Order: sequence, then C-alpha cells, then structure tokens
Amino acid sequence: MSREDPFKKLDLSAIPAGKTGVKAGYGMTGAAKTVVRSIEDLAENTKKLMEGEVIVDLDPRLLDASSVADRLSDNDEEYQELKEAIKASGQSTPILVRPTTDGRRYMVVFGHRRRKVAEELGISVKAVVKKLDDIASAVAQGQENSARSNLSFIERAYFAQNLLDTGLTKDVVRSSLAIDEAMLSKMLGVIEVVPAPIIKALGASKKIGRDKWLSLRQLLLAPALLKVATEYAGSSELLALPEDKRFDDLHGYVTRYKNKSEAKKPKASAASGREWMSNDSSLSLVMNAKSKKVAIELSNAEAKPFSDWLSSHMDRLYDEYRQSKPDQYGD
Repeated sequence: MSREDPFKKLDLSAIPAGKTGVKAGYGMTGAAKTVVRSIEDLAENTKKLMEGEVIVDLDPRLLDASSVADRLSDNDEEYQELKEAIKASGQSTPILVRPTTDGRRYMVVFGHRRRKVAEELGISVKAVVKKLDDIASAVAQGQENSARSNLSFIERAYFAQNLLDTGLTKDVVRSSLAIDEAMLSKMLGVIEVVPAPIIKALGASKKIGRDKWLSLRQLLLAPALLKVATEYAGSSELLALPEDKRFDDLHGYVTRYKNKSEAKKPKASAASGREWMSNDSSLSLVMNAKSKKVAIELSNAEAKPFSDWLSSHMDRLYDEYRQSKPDQYGD
C-alpha cells in the first residue's frame, strides 16, 4: 500500500535556520509576518526538505524523542503491523532527526515508531539528519502527521496543546496541523475541560471524532459529573476494557449518572420551597421547618464544600437578611 508523500505541502526552505527565538522573535508584525507567510505557503517546493539528503544508519539508542508528544498510545495494532513489516522487509522510509546542541545525540522530528521498532528489533534506523529550528521541526512533525492521517482527534488536540506549551504561537500550531482557527479552538476547548488522567485512560480513541469529544466536554462542565468521570476513568472496570471501547463506556456511564440524578431531582414546590437542587446536580437541599426549628440537609458532591462556605459567610448573610426586614428589627 503506497504512502502519501508527507512533504507534498511542506516547504521549510523559506524558514531561516537558527530562528529558534519563538517567544522573543515570533510575533505578528514586521519580519515575523514573513515567517508566518512562509509557514502557510507550504505548497511550494514540495520535496526540498528531504530531497537529495543523505540517508544514514543510526543507533536508535542515540535518538531522543521530540520535545512535543503527539501520541497517546504506542503499542496498538498499527504499531504491531509496522513492526512486522519492518521485520520482514526492512525500513522503507527514513525518519527525520536533528542534531542536539551537544552534537552527540539526535532528536527525532518524526518517525518515533520506526525508531522504537528498530530498537526493539536490535537494528539500526535509517534517518536523514537535518539542522532545523523549533518552528521548522514543529511544522515538519505536524505536517507528517497530517499526511499519515492516522492521528485521532484527541491526539491532534493533545499535540496542539503540547506545541503551545513549548512557546509556539497559535499561528504556527494551525499551520502545523493544517487546521483553521475554529477547529483549533474546539481542540483546545476539549483539552482544557477534560482532565489529563481521563484523556490518558481513554487513550488514542481512534474511532472517536470531534463531535463525541465535544459531547463529553459538555457533560464534564458540571462539577459533579467531572468528579464521577474522573473516578470512573481510574477504575479497574474501565481500564480492563480494550482501548477502543473505553470512550463509549465512560461517556455512557456519565450520561446514565446524569439522567439518574435528574430523575431523582426533587420538583421544587412553589408553595413551600423546601426542596432544591442546583442546575448541575452537584448540590441538593432539603428543608424541614417547624415553628421555631428548621433542619436543613445538604447532599451530593458539593454538600461539604458549600456547607463550609456557608458557615464562613453566616455573619454577612444574616446581616443581609436583617437589612431586608427593617421594619421588624426597627432599623
């Protein structure tokens, strides 16, 4: 099966070598705009990055992983297929590496799985060595991932956030992943709401697209549901499932909990107002009132934190109550 050339839309020749000052030198005015335009004009000179370069054999133990992770799962079916193919026929496509600052080791720009296979098989890895700066490396890694088209939605979102964490701008990230601003916003929105432990537990979720992740994000905006999801993500029940089954299982679990909570939610009585539940189902209040005695019971996830907050604000709340009834207290 032929593999799409990962550099069909990639031209890094216009990015000057050594322009690693992403934080200090990469802005949106003056010369920096030229850098952005160079990144976004990736359709020109399609094969210049690797064309004519010498392919060398390297010891995979001398290669360090990219500083920007782009995968959540490694030992999946695709990896095993790759390993068997290389074992049977050898490595057909070289990886791309760049020298480290000390000149003794190399950093993988892309081809992490091929490097890992070579190490496991005890063979050298075929590589092209090229001096690249941080921006060029990020674009090359992202564009090669896009050409493979086998990173899932959450892996691409994970990669985008990791790029931002290194100091690269959103313009570079969008160009690296070949996505628009709206898609980047959706990706980062999921990463911001869904905690890392849940994402790691669910893994690559290859068959789960944007809409399902956005649905999970919406559910987890409720603190009570976030707590339930986080606890379930660490359970042996979920982790015992095959990785490709975990997302749907967790999404279904949280949805059922939400529906069950809403079904149990007491209907507020306009006459008594003695039962109440918060919109996110994280706090319930039941009030039993007698002539000179009122018992209030708080329950659900926010019961203890809210009771602590309520206790610390009692003086102010009672003062507000008194001020609301000036005639009764003669104020």
